[in-house]
Amino acid sequence: MANRYKPLSHEAWQAEQAVIILAASRRLDWRRWSATQQVEYLCSFNGSLPVVEAHLGAGSVLVEFYRNCLHNRSNAEQQQCRKVLLALAYKRSELLWRPELSVVLAALVRFYPQRCRELAEWQPRSRNPFRQLESLVRHLFDQYGDLPTWVLNAWTANRLHDGINIADLTTHLGRGGALRTFHKLPVPLTRKLEHHLRQAPANYTFLEALRYAQLVARNQLAWLGPVLDSRLGRGISRDDEFYLRVVDFFAAAPMVDPHQFGPVCDWIHQKRRVGIGDEPAQPGFSLKGRSMAGVLAHTAKWHRQLARARNSPDSRHPQETFASTWEPLPVPNFTGGDRGQVRITQLSSYWELMDEGSTLHHCVSSYLNSCRRGRCGIFSLTLNGVRTLTLEVLANRTIIQARGKYNRRITDTEYVWVTRWAAEARLLIPKHLFDAGR
Repeated sequence: MANRYKPLSHEAWQAEQAVIILAASRRLDWRRWSATQQVEYLCSFNGSLPVVEAHLGAGSVLVEFYRNCLHNRSNAEQQQCRKVLLALAYKRSELLWRPELSVVLAALVRFYPQRCRELAEWQPRSRNPFRQLESLVRHLFDQYGDLPTWVLNAWTANRLHDGINIADLTTHLGRGGALRTFHKLPVPLTRKLEHHLRQAPANYTFLEALRYAQLVARNQLAWLGPVLDSRLGRGISRDDEFYLRVVDFFAAAPMVDPHQFGPVCDWIHQKRRVGIGDEPAQPGFSLKGRSMAGVLAHTAKWHRQLARARNSPDSRHPQETFASTWEPLPVPNFTGGDRGQVRITQLSSYWELMDEGSTLHHCVSSYLNSCRRGRCGIFSLTLNGVRTLTLEVLANRTIIQARGKYNRRITDTEYVWVTRWAAEARLLIPKHLFDAGR
């Protein structure tokens, strides 16, 4: 067992505390030094985080860089990090010291041996740190200048593990590899899908870019907003191809509200994977031979059943299910407006989900298992004490759904408060979420 995993003896713990106290009393004002001196000072440490924090100051930007770039790294990795940071210091790059970029720079250091050009040859053309980062990634890893813009944007947005390892994908594509041959793709790609995936807009995540490509390939791009607002916008599953055929089913029906797509997909999921009422799950369920009117009627009926379930618990909803609670996501609630008339509160029990769904007449109670497993959190927005909107937030702090009564879209007033809460809580809002309904 490595020494760093062994518990400290009492004597060793006392010695470490003494070092922390002594370091705090002798803390140097490194902020007055040049960038190269700061890098050398940072790389001179090789201890535990509490000791380093005592030297550098808790919460300082150097501590963030030490935690992400140097802590628990081998000597070779630390020397490589020192080399890269010194090179950036010599270039007077604005990438030093930006705490929000420390994770990205750590990934850049890790994949630095796979570079196609030397960092010494790079010249920053802008003082904007995010433009510098994009330029640096292109210089180091994009040998042929054809990296998709959404891949580069993932670096600047600090989304390197957004359903796929972006840094690994960058080096693969930068060497001229085909996107469809990347060994860690969660889904197989055809040449046609790869072509459309490369053309996805710059601000898209990998999942959004994939859905964009799949819909363009089916000539159904107009359905991108409703698709991203449905189960297909939450992740990749084995049923994706089935739900893409549901898109075709909707597109072929005249005069149907596109925003019914999400509720219908939820009903289908319940039908195929869980079962409705006394019926068992039907994995082979399909829409073949069904009419749009019939599907919408069954979906509405299921919603009404969910609303009534709160007031009539039975054997299908045992008491322990109603008593279910879970650990909420680490996302703060929100209070705003005069006298706090606007509140956004996370729901953390099945009773609260049932009450929310019963009040707003939608199927939010079907999210019980997802909430239990920590995949998402459900939030309720109230205006002057009245529930008006339900929000779904994924564990990666992305708001992916906002539904009002009878699954209506978000209003302008609600939009103002949700965006303010998202800014304060540092949540991501996909562009499609509000654009489609405003």
